[in-house]
Amino acid sequence: MEYTNLFSPIKINNLTLPNRIQRTSMVSGLATEDGHVTEDLKARYQREAKGGVGSIVVEAAVVLPSRSSYNLRISDDTFTEELKGLVDSIRQANPETKLGIQIMHFLKIARSGWRQKVTDFKIEDLPVIVEQHVNAAKRAISAGFDFIELHMAHAYTLSSFLSLANGRTDEYGGALKNRMKLPTEVYEAVRSEAGKNFPLGVRINGEDFTIKGTTLLQSTQVAKKLAGLGADYISVSAGSRFEDAPPPPPDTPPDPMSGYSGHRMSPDWWFPDMTHVYLAEPIRHHVRDGGFDTPVATAGKIRTPKQAEQILSEGKADIIGVCRALLADPDWPMKAREGQAKDIVTCTACNWCLEADSRMEKVNCSRWPEGNLIAPSPWPKKDARASALSKTAET
Repeated sequence: MEYTNLFSPIKINNLTLPNRIQRTSMVSGLATEDGHVTEDLKARYQREAKGGVGSIVVEAAVVLPSRSSYNLRISDDTFTEELKGLVDSIRQANPETKLGIQIMHFLKIARSGWRQKVTDFKIEDLPVIVEQHVNAAKRAISAGFDFIELHMAHAYTLSSFLSLANGRTDEYGGALKNRMKLPTEVYEAVRSEAGKNFPLGVRINGEDFTIKGTTLLQSTQVAKKLAGLGADYISVSAGSRFEDAPPPPPDTPPDPMSGYSGHRMSPDWWFPDMTHVYLAEPIRHHVRDGGFDTPVATAGKIRTPKQAEQILSEGKADIIGVCRALLADPDWPMKAREGQAKDIVTCTACNWCLEADSRMEKVNCSRWPEGNLIAPSPWPKKDARASALSKTAET
């Protein structure tokens, strides 16, 4: 096999992932407006599982009861049974793919331009955030997910407490140990609920890419502390902060994807491939240097199996996070494994999908047939299309 590292198994806690390809979390817009599972949502993940991905982190599920349009919800017990239906449907498509869910608490925003900041939380609000994560974890385990990922990246609540942009002056702000206090409380409470043998990962920012934001200097320390707490993997992302977002048009909420930081989270076509590997590599080094073998996942415009194999063979990461690449071609893993990498429909990094998310529309790919919400099955081979075009030209 050409990609021996990519298709080698890896353990996170007591769970063995069949390969190193992880479908990272992405908002799809396919949930209902109030966060319920739909048949379209099931079909999206079933299609990706059929393509042979090793693990899927189902899109971020909201832990607080406040409305978050078209985001999946896990904020009360009424969602548990339908999430179980989602898990069961994906397992029917491919029982080998391991399934996780990302749980997150968000900062509220309004069409007026107002957005919540960490300084807006009262001390008595913070134990509620911890409890909401614990209750969400209970539901995720009851629904049958194989693992849970705590969202501590981008513009969400826990990331904003971790960030240097945190302006609090009490024990939850200032020095890193204070900024880590709430994320640590959330992690420890969820770990206590889930037990030591249940896989629990964390997603962090390697860089915020804002003037007052967290840099690699802080994120290496954050990662080492999370590894010391017992995190079973650390997924490294970047950007997607509000601080450098331009003022929104009237009656439009602020968009953390609209500034430079937002573009760094989902690198456009003009960024180099493997954009954020340089963040994951030193984070992995510092974690190893601290005596921990915690797997580190990298993501950010990794478009080909060759690139993924190179990252793994050079020891820069342990898991390859792909999202847009699997949206463009969910058969990416299967084609790579079967020696058909040349047939992969490659993501162009046009960010058509991301723009749809920003407009709160259903997310699809510019490379699919117009109107499709899910890639066709099987997704056509590039050489087959080229052959068909050639025959058409000859006639």
